[in-house]
Amino acid sequence: MTQTILLVDDDALCIKLISPLLINAGYSLLTAENAKEAQLILEQNNEQIAVVLLDWEMPEMNGIQLLRWIREQPKFETIQVIMQTGMDQPENIKEGIDAGAYYYLTKPIKREVLLSTIHAAIQDHEHQKELLTKLKQAENSFRLLDEAVFHFHNMAEGEFLAVRIANICAIPEEAMYVSELLANAVEHGNLGITYEEKTNLIESGKLQDEIEIRLKNPQYKNRRVRVSMKKEEGTIHLVIEDEGDGFEFEKFLQFDDSRIFDNHGRGIAIVNSYLNMQYLDKGNKVMVKLALKESAI
Repeated sequence: MTQTILLVDDDALCIKLISPLLINAGYSLLTAENAKEAQLILEQNNEQIAVVLLDWEMPEMNGIQLLRWIREQPKFETIQVIMQTGMDQPENIKEGIDAGAYYYLTKPIKREVLLSTIHAAIQDHEHQKELLTKLKQAENSFRLLDEAVFHFHNMAEGEFLAVRIANICAIPEEAMYVSELLANAVEHGNLGITYEEKTNLIESGKLQDEIEIRLKNPQYKNRRVRVSMKKEEGTIHLVIEDEGDGFEFEKFLQFDDSRIFDNHGRGIAIVNSYLNMQYLDKGNKVMVKLALKESAI
């Protein structure tokens, strides 16, 4: 399926230079020369648009103001926004993160970096859209459980579990961020894929292939993620534990200026901003507390 990108920039030359790169890469492209025009296009095409490539500095309504408007609209929740800017100071980056931008490009933009970042953003868009669809379709059978222990091996099993846990929570859409922790337990925990390796695998488009290879590797194939679940006073307590060596989780709990231009590395910080979570021991165990729906108590 061809993905649609909305390019928003008041610089006509920038649109002229970037447009052929995106079209030749196989994307469908919409363009807007100001924020008001972009708002109209988003309203009319929100089901098709996967990514907004957004200039920060524009007259009247700037990129940050448009981004805040996008994040206020539930119908745009799966659309990923990439900020393109010449302002790369920590305070500027923090302002963008607070507004909901998790991808950044600095002008002038290199072709390889542009395409790699868009590819990563589209993957996030597709994954989030798929999870939300599964969430709406899932049965709410977990409401009958008071306490349970689960073991799973691969990403699909983790997503299956995340959907059913989220479905008994007070705010299912936020609870779905647990899927990031479950995916991290497989990728980085049990399969030992390092941050640097994942960066290179995403750039080369080989991440999923490597995950499948390692799932069958004798070194990793018997590893399981353990998830214990217990209901207590209107809250669900989760403890997620993998069989890996742990990691320096402290530096991933918040967005690090040195990693903001990377093609991944945002998941844990996003989860930490939404959920009550705490890493334990060496980082291969994390505890999460989620509010339950009244019908699940």
